[in-house]
Amino acid sequence: MSFAWPMVLLLGALFVPLTVRALLRGLARRDAGLRAFGEPEVLARGSALTDARAARRRVWLQAAALGFGAVALARPQFGERPAELADTGRDLLVLLDLSRSMTVTDVAPNRLAAAKEAVWETVSAAPGDRVGLVVFGGSAFLQLPPTSDHAAFKLFLDAASPDDLGDPATDIGTALATAGKVFEHEGDRGHRAVLLVSDGESDEVDLQAATAPLRGEGIPVFTLGVGTANGGAVPADSSEAPEKFHRDHIGRIAISKLDEAELRGVAKLTGGVYARASRVDDRRALRAALGRIQSRTLGNRQFTERADRFQWPLAVAVAAMLAELAIGGLDRRRRRVVTRAPARSRAIAAACVPLLILLGNGCARGSLDARKGQRLYEAGDYRASAQALDRALAADSTPERAYRAGNAYYRLKRYEDAAVRYRYSSTRRDLRQPSVFNLGNALVRAAEDAPERSGQLLLGAIGAYQEALRLDPADQDAKWNLELALKRLDEDRTNGGSSGRGRNADYGRGNMNVPGYEGNPEAASGAMAGGGYGAGEGESVEQLDAQQARQLLEAVQREQLATHEGRKVGAGEAGGRDW
Repeated sequence: MSFAWPMVLLLGALFVPLTVRALLRGLARRDAGLRAFGEPEVLARGSALTDARAARRRVWLQAAALGFGAVALARPQFGERPAELADTGRDLLVLLDLSRSMTVTDVAPNRLAAAKEAVWETVSAAPGDRVGLVVFGGSAFLQLPPTSDHAAFKLFLDAASPDDLGDPATDIGTALATAGKVFEHEGDRGHRAVLLVSDGESDEVDLQAATAPLRGEGIPVFTLGVGTANGGAVPADSSEAPEKFHRDHIGRIAISKLDEAELRGVAKLTGGVYARASRVDDRRALRAALGRIQSRTLGNRQFTERADRFQWPLAVAVAAMLAELAIGGLDRRRRRVVTRAPARSRAIAAACVPLLILLGNGCARGSLDARKGQRLYEAGDYRASAQALDRALAADSTPERAYRAGNAYYRLKRYEDAAVRYRYSSTRRDLRQPSVFNLGNALVRAAEDAPERSGQLLLGAIGAYQEALRLDPADQDAKWNLELALKRLDEDRTNGGSSGRGRNADYGRGNMNVPGYEGNPEAASGAMAGGGYGAGEGESVEQLDAQQARQLLEAVQREQLATHEGRKVGAGEAGGRDW
């Protein structure tokens, strides 16, 4: 139990005792005045005055109403309910120069380390953005597709090294071309940007041609120059031992300097901004310019929030006020004298009306919406059913309502929304087994709709089916779906992605003992491709944890030399720079 506004509770703890004391002192003064006027027994028989005992009962009921009203205003919270928050941001693709010249130490500790620090500073200033990473030298390749998981991006950024490249030269044109290809399938027009981070020492590039795809899509390129105008000697790599510095084709020590002309040219052509990484004001201006790119809705983040339970103390407060009014009415009827209610009682009655309205909205509305949602579901109006059940969940987030809402969203083919609600309904013991089974079904369907994320979604489905089998080892449907999900995950890993919804032959039987989507809507929403049980936590597709990101990074590093695009590895033409 917690309170959203604990200060109200503190004020109530101070105000209510003072109010009770004032009311009791008022009664004491009244009794003293009556005793001075005449005998209390005689006055009681010949007047409509309330007797002292009834008056004290009314005072304590008023105190209870005030106290519980203060508790209700403090918004007591108990339990959790599913909630949804729209994630907004931009799509930013970072092009990081990993050529040999980025190891020069004219900035401490070297250019590459300074570049990584500047990149992370820029990325972390906009935590809602999706960020991808392209590394380049003489060739370029996409190392991390755009993702909202900044922790995974940081891991890939820190691991980037010149040793990852087969060609240690610099070709900015190839990097820009790769960015254009990435954005053919990522993001929306007007919400994308490229951040090019380099020392600018590149082979001769036709900037007009290199930036044409990006300019055609209205994608600005922001550039960060790393290094100094004086430059420094290029360190030798391990193949040149025992040499300390790299030498050019005629044996001279190679000297690398920051070349800003090309970086400024790229920014000017595309409508971006150039900044020198070593200047704080430049970096701040670049971040401000990036911030002016319009954000878009990237997705809806599912989470749980504390559920308000103000209705309970509010109901007690209303009951106390009604009891106080009833005592006054009984006392008046006993004397058979019609009198107007005292001003204090009228004020309490007036306060009771809005409290009753709140109580009706908070308690009765949720039950009505829940029953309405179930009727609409049985009638086949799944969209209206989902809306009604969501309103019921907002009023009182019970697992049973979440389960029914999950079924409705499943029928609407909004599988990730269904998964959110199944996860919540699985918190109740008697609903856990059917909830995690349906969760597996929903995640498999979601994997078919989002092939690019099928691996993570199928892993979640497998975990859900495994949990269902742990709870009910005799569930043959869960075993069937687990096997199919494992098979599909293996196929996706082998083929490089899910083949989508066309794989009807893979569909299992499900909890409803009826193939496909049709079946008992109370038990589940359709049989799914196989699966497995498990934890299945989170509301939607889970972000990469550190271990998963590391494994992915290792796989990329094993494959990247064979898959990247650009020039073939070689010594380069005579007189050309290979740093």
